Amino acid sequence: MNKLSKIKFVLFNSELFKNTSILLSGTALAQLIPILLEPILRRYYSPEIFGAYSVYLSLLGILIIVASFKYELAIILPKKDKEAANIFILSVILSFFFSIILLIIVLIWKKNICIFLNLSLTYVNYLYVIPLGTFLFSLYQSINFWLIRKKKFLAISQNKFIRRSFEGSGKIGFRFIVGTYGLVIGDILGHIANLVSGVIQAHKSGLNLKLINFNKLRYVSRKYIEYPKFNVIPSFLSACSYLLPAILINKFFSTEYAGFFDLSKLVLSIPLALIATSISNVLLQRVSEKYREKQSFVKEFIPIVIIVLLIAFTELFIISLWGADLFVFIFGKKWSLSGEISEILIWSFSISFITASFTSVFIAMKKIKIYSFWQLFYFICIMSLYFFRKYGFIDFLKVFVFIEIISYLIAISMIIVVMLKYELNLKRSLS
Repeated sequence: MNKLSKIKFVLFNSELFKNTSILLSGTALAQLIPILLEPILRRYYSPEIFGAYSVYLSLLGILIIVASFKYELAIILPKKDKEAANIFILSVILSFFFSIILLIIVLIWKKNICIFLNLSLTYVNYLYVIPLGTFLFSLYQSINFWLIRKKKFLAISQNKFIRRSFEGSGKIGFRFIVGTYGLVIGDILGHIANLVSGVIQAHKSGLNLKLINFNKLRYVSRKYIEYPKFNVIPSFLSACSYLLPAILINKFFSTEYAGFFDLSKLVLSIPLALIATSISNVLLQRVSEKYREKQSFVKEFIPIVIIVLLIAFTELFIISLWGADLFVFIFGKKWSLSGEISEILIWSFSISFITASFTSVFIAMKKIKIYSFWQLFYFICIMSLYFFRKYGFIDFLKVFVFIEIISYLIAISMIIVVMLKYELNLKRSLS
C-alpha cells in the first residue's frame, strides 16, 4: 500500500472523520438557507438596520458566554449519565436567573445603554429581546453538549437545519409585518424552533429529569467548579474580543459602517460557521475520549488539518482577487464598501478559521488555564483598538487585522505545543 493509499485509508476509516463529515454535511445544508437568503435580506433592509442588528447579535454573543458559567462544557466529561444530567440542569438554572437579571438591567437603564453604544433610540426595543435570546440560546447550548456526549451528530445537524429554516423565513415574513424589527424577531423564532427540536432529540438520547436531585446538583457544582472559576472570565473576554469590533465601529464611526462591516464578517465567517464549529464539536468529543483512555490521536488529526488548511487558503485566494466584485454582484451596489472591507479582513478571518477549528483541544485535554491566558491576552490586544479610534475607518480595520493575525498565530503555536507534549509523554509512558 503506497503513501497516498494509506492516507486515504486512515482518512475514510477514522471515526473522527466520519463524525466530522456527518456534522459538516448537516451544518452546510443548514447554513445554505441564510446564505441563499442573504442577498434578498440585504435588499429588504438597509445597512443601518443591519448595523443595529449586528450590535444586538454581538451583545447576545457576549452574554451567552457567561449565562451558565461554562458548566455546559462539563456535560461531556462524566462517565455516568446521571452526573452529566445534573450538570445539564445546573447550567439551565444558572442561565434562567442570569437572563432575569439582564431583563431587570434593560428595564432600568435601556436609554443609557443606547446612548453608550451610540445606538439610535429607534432600536431601543432590540434590548428587550436580548434576555430572551440569551436564555433560549444558552439552554440549547447545554442540550447541544448533551448530544455531543451521546455522539448524536446527525441530530445536531438536523437541529441546525430547523433553526435556520425558521430564522430565515421569519426574517423575510416579519419584514412586511414589523419592518425594522423583522431581523430580531426572525432570530428569536429560529432559537425557539432550535430549542424545541433539541429538547426532543435530547429526550430520545436518554436525558431524563428523573436523574436529577438537589444533592447531586450541589456535588457537580463543586466538582466542576474549575469551569466557572478558570474559564468564565477568559471566555467572556475572548467573546468580547471577537464581537466587540462591530460594537466599537458602531460607537466610533456609525451604525451604517457597522452594517457594512457586518456583511463582510458574515460572508468571511461562512467557513467558520459551516466547518470550524462542526470540527471543533467532534474534536471535543473524540479528543476527550482519547485523552481519558491515554491514547494517541495525532494520526486522526492530520487529515483534518490538511482539509482546514486547504479551505482557508481557497477562501483567501478568492476574496483577495475578486472580493469587491463578488459583493456588488451578489448583494447590490449599495454594499460595495463591504466588498472592499472583505479584501482587508480576509487575512485575519482565514487564520481565525484555522484556529477556531482546533481550540477545543484545550478543553478536551483540560488545559483550560493555558487557554485562559491566551484569551486574556487576546482581549487586551482588541481593547487596544480604543487608542486608534481617531484613525480613518479603513486604517482602523488594518490595525484590527494586524492584531488578529498576531493573536491567532500565538494560539496555534500553543495548540501545537500542548499536543506535542501529550504525545511525547504518552510515548515515554509506553516505552
